[in-house]
Amino acid sequence: MQGWIALENGSVFFGESFGYAKTIEGELVFNTSMTGYQEALTDPSYAGQILMFTFPQIGNYGCNKESYESKKIQTQACIVKEWCRKPYQGEMNLDEWFKKEKIPAIEGIDTRELTIMTREVGTLRTVMCTDGTITPEEGVKRAANMTWPSEENLVAKVSTPKIYKEGSKGPRVTLYDWGVKQSIVTNLAMKNRVTVVPWNYSLTEIKKTKPDLVFLSNGPGDPDHPDLAPVVNTIKDIVNEIPVIGICLGHQILGLALGGKTYKLKYGHRGGNQPVKDIENEVVYITSQNHGFALHELPKNVQETFINLNDNTCEGIKSNNCWSVQFHPEAAPGPMDANVLFEKVKEMIDG
Repeated sequence: MQGWIALENGSVFFGESFGYAKTIEGELVFNTSMTGYQEALTDPSYAGQILMFTFPQIGNYGCNKESYESKKIQTQACIVKEWCRKPYQGEMNLDEWFKKEKIPAIEGIDTRELTIMTREVGTLRTVMCTDGTITPEEGVKRAANMTWPSEENLVAKVSTPKIYKEGSKGPRVTLYDWGVKQSIVTNLAMKNRVTVVPWNYSLTEIKKTKPDLVFLSNGPGDPDHPDLAPVVNTIKDIVNEIPVIGICLGHQILGLALGGKTYKLKYGHRGGNQPVKDIENEVVYITSQNHGFALHELPKNVQETFINLNDNTCEGIKSNNCWSVQFHPEAAPGPMDANVLFEKVKEMIDG
């Protein structure tokens, strides 16, 4: 069956639908990774977004629960040039997986043209229709009038509702779940006793977990969302008493707590090939990233530690008792160059 996407700028792209028949809204973003489609689709940082893969064929090694970064697909929908009908392994193919999780998808769209458009004009509000319930003209109007997903408190939607623990030995790390990827939990639990807590835990509640370090996770949406203001204030208080490390959204919220500001990038960084430079050591890491906002206007007491070599945006900061990076040391998907940075947890705890 024919499907289409309608963009707020009036553009309409037609293709063949697969997965679940549905009409859905979202922010159109693209990912440049050659592998790791399962990890990307289940990454909570993609909440509210329609994910387009730039690699020509997706799904050639099937779908396996072992590769999921959360319990379900987190994207609104998916766009590919072509999906693989007969993967060489896996419990199911993409079409079966999308049908099971009620996710609409389209193939056959010129993803190169759509990626170039996104790079030129920025991320666009988008409507995807694979069930024939509305016309493309109606889709364009709906896209132009829809609310940006980042205007919602997406963190509250993807966070754990209750505490859980992983790891049986080592220092105590309390991990804020703002949309945490399972790979981050797994990496931390290798050498630490990890307590994962809901997104809005107070300082008093954090102290009850008796942490040696507080870890701020990745997650979706705008770090400067009004609902997250109390969280920023809590992190400001925590930094004065307990060592803090942040990744991705955690990096941005830490920056806000220290007095910096954030802004929305034109089309974000999403993929496994982002070059990042360690300013102090002049070492370059090829990193995995997934974010649409960045830090800037840092106060004098906050040192920028990493920069993105593509656009010179801030990729890391440090200050008294805290440290953070914008990229994902755990990869999943992507290169493992920066995985050694998880050793920073022990370094921060040991002082």
